[in-house]
Amino acid sequence: MNNYESDIENKMEVSWEADCKEVPKTEVEVSWKAFKKRISKRSWKRKRTLSYKVFGAAAVLAVIFTGYFFLNVYNPNIQVVNNSSLDKEITLPDGSLVLLKPNSGIHYKERFENTRGVSLTGEAFFKVVKDSMKVFKVKTATTTTTVLGTSFTVNQKRGLKDAKIALYTGKVLVSVKGRLESWAIIPGESFVYEKDKIFIEKFETDLSFETGNEFIDVNNIELEKLLDFLEDRFNCEFQKNTYTKNKRITLRVNKSDSLKQVLNILSIINNTKYEMNPKTKEVQILKK
Repeated sequence: MNNYESDIENKMEVSWEADCKEVPKTEVEVSWKAFKKRISKRSWKRKRTLSYKVFGAAAVLAVIFTGYFFLNVYNPNIQVVNNSSLDKEITLPDGSLVLLKPNSGIHYKERFENTRGVSLTGEAFFKVVKDSMKVFKVKTATTTTTVLGTSFTVNQKRGLKDAKIALYTGKVLVSVKGRLESWAIIPGESFVYEKDKIFIEKFETDLSFETGNEFIDVNNIELEKLLDFLEDRFNCEFQKNTYTKNKRITLRVNKSDSLKQVLNILSIINNTKYEMNPKTKEVQILKK
């Protein structure tokens, strides 16, 4: 081992003390230029690769910006808010009719292209033009109502999750945000989402001002069904009795009628007397 190390040291010493031939300056310059050329080529390749990446990113941004510009400038959102005390009539791009209720808002695209849809806050009645190729969707904060062509109301209570969808004609499919199930309802049914619970209610499709009617002609309808309608409309409660059971009635109810006016008409037609407690809003039905 020691002999091997000594041999290495001797060879290094000889090399160190040996004479070195001087390299011509021209050869040094040629070698230096060749080295610089190799370095510059590698640098240019790196710059070119970087340029391609920058150009590609710029192209992607340009496409995104162009698409966004086209969608929002050439097909902008339309927003309508009804701050009046009356229904506001709106005709959508496909010809569908919306009656926007007071203190409600809606927004939609200026043109319906691949899909038809609106976003709603508050309440509105929809009469949707049928299109078998394009479904129509009404979205609220908690529900999505999907239809092809039908008439219905959607009521999303402001500031709450609670919602109600009432169907007059056709068929709709209702889904709730955060739930996998969907519910299909038929005319005369209301989908009710209240306090995180879901249930279906029945109602008379002819007894409604939500569709834009100024009056309702009630023809030979059960009196108790009319009283149910009046309870919802005027936030009162009728004390039904044996007199109201199986009783039928025919009359016209105007949209502008007050509860007192309707009760006066009923008292004349049925020879009855109606007394309402102003505190509890309970209405008693008495025979004259």
